[in-house]
Amino acid sequence: MPAVVRGGRRQPNSGMAAPQSKAPAKSAPKRSGARETGKLRLIGGVPMPNELTAWLAFGGIGMLMSVVLLTGGRAETLRTGIVNFTDGRIAAIGVNLQNVRLQGVSDVARGDIKGALKFERGQPIALMDLNKVKSDVESIGWVKSAVVRRQLPDQLIITVTERPRLAVWQFQGKTQVIDDTGQVIPEAHEAQFRDLPLLVGEGANESASEIVQLLQARPDLQSRVWAYVRVDTRRWDIRLKNNTIIKLPALDQEDALNRLDVLISQQRILDQGLAVIDLRDPGALVVKPFENS
Repeated sequence: MPAVVRGGRRQPNSGMAAPQSKAPAKSAPKRSGARETGKLRLIGGVPMPNELTAWLAFGGIGMLMSVVLLTGGRAETLRTGIVNFTDGRIAAIGVNLQNVRLQGVSDVARGDIKGALKFERGQPIALMDLNKVKSDVESIGWVKSAVVRRQLPDQLIITVTERPRLAVWQFQGKTQVIDDTGQVIPEAHEAQFRDLPLLVGEGANESASEIVQLLQARPDLQSRVWAYVRVDTRRWDIRLKNNTIIKLPALDQEDALNRLDVLISQQRILDQGLAVIDLRDPGALVVKPFENS
């Protein structure tokens, strides 16, 4: 490979002797608009060629790898050598991983997501398997989906959509955080989400979304709720902080809550000292006071 001489090209030797000059040669003044060729840019202490040289290097390496990969099992040794050579060349021109940017990641999920990243700083960024990185990130319970992309020369950007935390589910002695589909988020700890609704009982996670949304539309009532209890995997009891139990039917839950809205507005039924407000029968209201009332 021709040597690169700082400041210009090497002059060919024509075989002719240079004429002798008595006076010392004067150096030609530099023109203000002249460019210096052959120099390397330094980025972060690593020598970098200009952008065109980098992309030409990538192109040449890419074509070479394509030829090798088409040769199948006959060229396994050659393929390994090419991969090692490619790693070295890419690292030599400074296109290696230095930074990872996580986007859309909450503080509670950040540690678990970072722990799933199975690569090291300094490895060639162009050869990273982005599908593998995506799969590793999406294996974390916090994560609903992830998008991974390179930002040359040295940065990887991972954009995460987290699974929404809907409620805390208590069943068979376990207390777990679930998302809006009822799936458990294994990494989430209940103590971190004391403001989420509490669901109790078998199947409560699978039917959580509807009841939580119905109560979110009634913030005054929701503020009184202690827990939503699933009964016989068919219907809900709403237990209030004052120990009142509101019994909802298995079907037409919204109609029953609309009836309750009227009773709250017109009769202040939640302030009447009632132990049970039974709304299971659409044609009748059954109430039961506390025993000491």
